[in-house]
Amino acid sequence: GADSSLLEEIAQDPATVLIRPPLLSVSAVVELAKNNLGADADQAFCVACHRATGGNPLLLAELLRTLRAEAVRPDAAHVDVIQQLGPRAVSRSVLHRLARLSADAVAVARAIAVLGDGAGLPETAVLAGLDEPRVAEVVRVLVGAEILSSAKPICFVHPLVRDAVYHDLASSERTLAHERAARALMDLGAVPDVVAAHLLLVPARAEQWVAELLQAAGSLAGRRGDTDSAVSYLRRALEEPAAVDKRPALLMELGMAEALLNLPEAVEHLREAGEHLDDPQQRAQCSELLVRALIFTRPPQEAVAVAQQARAELPPEYVDQDRVLEALELWAPTFGAPAAPGREARLAALRTGVLAEGPGARMLAAIAALDWALTGGAAAQCVPLALEALSGGVLVSADPILLSGSAVSVLALAEHERTFSVLEQMAVEVRRRSSPFLLSGIYYMQGWAWLARGELAEAADVLRRSGEVALSWSSTASAYTVATFAHVLIEQGDLVGAEDLLGQRGPQMPGSDADTLCQEADVALLVARARWHEALTAVEEYAAGVSPGVVNPAWVPWRSLKAQALEGLGDHDAAVRLLEEELSAARAWGAPRALSHSLRLLGSLLDEREGLDLLREAVQVAEGSPARLEYAKALTALGSALRRARQPTQAREPLRTGFEVATRCGAQPVAEHARAELYATGARPRREAFSGPESLTPSEQRVAELAAAGGSNREIAQQLYVTPKTVEVHLTSTYRKLGISSRAALADALADSRPA
Repeated sequence: GADSSLLEEIAQDPATVLIRPPLLSVSAVVELAKNNLGADADQAFCVACHRATGGNPLLLAELLRTLRAEAVRPDAAHVDVIQQLGPRAVSRSVLHRLARLSADAVAVARAIAVLGDGAGLPETAVLAGLDEPRVAEVVRVLVGAEILSSAKPICFVHPLVRDAVYHDLASSERTLAHERAARALMDLGAVPDVVAAHLLLVPARAEQWVAELLQAAGSLAGRRGDTDSAVSYLRRALEEPAAVDKRPALLMELGMAEALLNLPEAVEHLREAGEHLDDPQQRAQCSELLVRALIFTRPPQEAVAVAQQARAELPPEYVDQDRVLEALELWAPTFGAPAAPGREARLAALRTGVLAEGPGARMLAAIAALDWALTGGAAAQCVPLALEALSGGVLVSADPILLSGSAVSVLALAEHERTFSVLEQMAVEVRRRSSPFLLSGIYYMQGWAWLARGELAEAADVLRRSGEVALSWSSTASAYTVATFAHVLIEQGDLVGAEDLLGQRGPQMPGSDADTLCQEADVALLVARARWHEALTAVEEYAAGVSPGVVNPAWVPWRSLKAQALEGLGDHDAAVRLLEEELSAARAWGAPRALSHSLRLLGSLLDEREGLDLLREAVQVAEGSPARLEYAKALTALGSALRRARQPTQAREPLRTGFEVATRCGAQPVAEHARAELYATGARPRREAFSGPESLTPSEQRVAELAAAGGSNREIAQQLYVTPKTVEVHLTSTYRKLGISSRAALADALADSRPA
């Protein structure tokens, strides 16, 4: 091998020029891989070689040598082999180079491997048993040997190199090293979570300082929004013999973090904490957390029992804590718990307004507002109560999903202008808590609101993200998303996709909102497929599960679904009677979408004169509302009725507009129906529906305006709560429709479209 003293002499020569070759690019690695493994080496295999080595020439050479020696075929089917052989190939080379260096170099390399990238000189010196100046010298040697990187702070040239050095230590040596690292870092004043990362790798030592530090690290991680780490630290803290008086608080903090992740362990930890907490306020808070955890992980009757017991034990001076627990008790039937005697009377009494300033009073007002909206109240009555519950941000801060969701549901059902701004406030609070479970709920509610507006692309985007999270955490949570997403797919014409999606849901508590929503989606799919007998059977089961007194068709449109099935089976009179009932309920509620929906369906079944009057009213009601898809459906229904009444000229305009609006919404079945009807009148769809500023969908219009104002794709995505990819898709479509090729031309193109 090379003489290190001669190399050092050469390096010190003033005439020597130090050249550090950069990391190899992907194309360079592909070329080298093909040269070494054969010209027919698969591109994906070669790219995986770059990914495994980061383009480091030495690591790549070792990997290629090992692949040749093992006779691995360089094709896409063997990409996984690279991940298996890579560490072994690199390890041999790294340990061979390290063995040629001094004992101090080995000690420093091992210390940094234990401490991790970014290790400082003080802790490295303690762990290596050297002084700091000597560590600095050795680091330079390790950089020269291409074991450490020359970058700051100290780090290995590649994670595989660190792994090779780390795993060269025996398991017992690693454990002792992590314990020494934790003590050294604590003595040096490192933040708790840095120390705790090492304690996670050390068995319980029955030492009080370990428990205290791990709990401090868990608290810090929780405040920072790193819920996963908080759970890891706090669970590890439980393994230490914490003082008896501190264990309940530790259990409560752990249970709270686990509840944010909807982990079933939260229930037992919170239950145990509550049994040993002495402070009444802490016990009430613990009971609240336990009730919330039980609702999503156990039969909801358990949650009700805990809430009732906690209220009975609460001292009378804790008024708002009692209201919080009462609100959760009143809310539990949403998840299938039997309604307690007197529930309806209590909710009716709460309709007068928010009782006080605390979160508990606002929770009661929120659930009262939603109950009122569902059981016959008018939007004009219920919306002010919901807004009062949400005022000041107290409710959103205390409960950013469940009971805030009750209040915002009232706004969404009423198509109120503040719906999305409140959802944005809720999303900010949820992101602060770093809870995937709560984030899934926000995505679901946004998707539901987008669907009501008929903006199907936005609804699909957020519901897809909700489903990705919810399916991992809770069958109850995922059922809300699955049912709503199925409605989106039905509106888009993807009936096979809707059927597949509905088949993914898990079992639900009978009588729960989740169960009702899934049954509604099942019926809607059968109606879309004109499977009338099956639809009638399914809708009768769905209607039987709707809570007594719930009549708002914006929430449970079972009458119109059943009417469509009956009409399909030839029972015209029964269908009309049901739609007349639903229309009466829709008028009582007073929001445009549900009213236009009922008017449209009934108008389509009645005779020419009366039917046309109702259809014209349906168009008029929906025209000024945010419900664009319902507007398209009403226009198409009116145009179709006029065409059947032998008024083709009058039919063309509503059909053209209905076709254009449905196309913008992405509602293919409605657009195809409008197109077919338009052709039947002897007309053709206007070409302008596919180009020019007027062809932009509402979503494309919003994205284009934000981009024209200078927003980046990421900034726009954050503001609209969609993905950057969705923004990119909207902009690409916008450029095509406006006949431009870049963002720079957006402002002028949009300005040209506005009236002077």
